[in-house]
Amino acid sequence: MTKSSNEPKGCLAAILSLFGINLGGGSAPTSALPYRLRDDFLSPAEHSFYRVLVSAVANKAVVCPKVNLNDVFFVARPNENQSYRNKIDRKHVDFLLCHPTTMKPLAGVELDDSSHQRKDRRERDEFVDQVFAAAGLPDSGKWSRPDQ
Repeated sequence: MTKSSNEPKGCLAAILSLFGINLGGGSAPTSALPYRLRDDFLSPAEHSFYRVLVSAVANKAVVCPKVNLNDVFFVARPNENQSYRNKIDRKHVDFLLCHPTTMKPLAGVELDDSSHQRKDRRERDEFVDQVFAAAGLPDSGKWSRPDQ
């Protein structure tokens, strides 16, 4: 049985098509949704640090950039602690180091720039450090750009 061009492609087929491998079928219809691709997923400083970090950890860890805290941590007794869930809802860590086989989180890394000198950013960073500590996950510290 072959899929018609109107049926959605599977995830693997969509990924392979990004690399020019076509498993057959038509293209997905164009959507009218207002989403656009960002030009700057990582800032130049983040990208530079990402490359250094990948080289430094070699095959000992997988480096995942911009990971939402909700993807790493959960809140115990969520019905009683909704405000704590809300506090991590829109926060991320710059880089999460994960075990290369299990993808279990090993440590978080935050790259600090001059914005981290602001009081609100320092308070946010302190809270994120506390979240890591409460869950028993190391926060491998703050890394500052040399020019900051």
